[in-house]
Amino acid sequence: MSNRWEHENKSLDIVTIAGNRPEIIKVSELVKLLHDRYNSAYLYTGQHYSHNMRDVFFEDLDVKFDYDLVSNTSDVKILTENIQKFLTKIHPKYVIVYGDTNSTLAGALATTNTDCKLIHIEAGIRNFNQSFVEERNRVKIDSISDYLLAPTELSKVFLNYENLGERTYVTGNLIVDVCRKIASTLDDLPKNDLPGEYILLTLHKPAIVEDPEMLNKLCKLLPQIKYKIVFPAHPRTISSMAKYNVTLPSNVKVIEALGYRDFLGLLNSCLLVMTDSGGVQEEAVLLKKPCITLFSTTDRQETVLIKANRLFFPLDSALSISGVIEEMVNTKITSNPYGENVTRRTIETIDNIVNNNLL
Repeated sequence: MSNRWEHENKSLDIVTIAGNRPEIIKVSELVKLLHDRYNSAYLYTGQHYSHNMRDVFFEDLDVKFDYDLVSNTSDVKILTENIQKFLTKIHPKYVIVYGDTNSTLAGALATTNTDCKLIHIEAGIRNFNQSFVEERNRVKIDSISDYLLAPTELSKVFLNYENLGERTYVTGNLIVDVCRKIASTLDDLPKNDLPGEYILLTLHKPAIVEDPEMLNKLCKLLPQIKYKIVFPAHPRTISSMAKYNVTLPSNVKVIEALGYRDFLGLLNSCLLVMTDSGGVQEEAVLLKKPCITLFSTTDRQETVLIKANRLFFPLDSALSISGVIEEMVNTKITSNPYGENVTRRTIETIDNIVNNNLL
């Protein structure tokens, strides 16, 4: 792996941009196929740069980046400037961005200032709440992309209403192949430190973990749950709980944030997951685990429609969390809204774009 691109002056067919943990996971199988088929490069922005938020995922997924911008920030302006310098020097024909992170937005903005064509994978996801930075990011990215690869037919419906349907292709969600590949290796993970039955809890969104009222309300709900709760705590969450002097109840077992394989092992063995993560909502349905999303809305609406996921907003819910858990814990998940052979379908769509110059 190298970040010494400043002295290179070569043209590439495709550059794939990623900058944080979710993107590392989701593009991991795709970039390997791109390397086999094209003169391509995998550019890492450095939005996530600590070992447990970056390196452990590259190791788990057996993938390497080609260039690292070492930006060490989530600031969109800095990321955009760094990516644009790279693209101007390397001259790719196509740039691929994924999802809705600041690195994704910066990659899209930088691409519009070059003569590259922009491909946005995971286009059309919406929760219709502009207070979320992710929602603002993905709406902007979709509006300036040349090609939109949607994960579901529902996402394409949203893009049709935004008059973007003509450049939209439904390819599925790349997490399908990654999750199933890793899940096939989970039998050898040790389970000695886990309760026999447990609920998995994940929290990381600022709208929850940086709101002391939300944190305290949630912590008052957790003792109502009759099951043990395993909580791999995001560094942001740990810091926020310390800042606001929030104490977790005794039925919660806090562990360090995990690599992807270990996390999927926890998810695969749990009774049910409670989360604020869009990615975990996807992984739960693929592993056939019931999910409760701890918010008033979700951008993974297809999981709610198939009854694999249920919304529960701690601040204003009149429902009992234990009652919702008992309703959900025996849910049988029988469908997958995210497609099959998604990496292959995505590559075939990219081939079509490149070979037929579709615009």
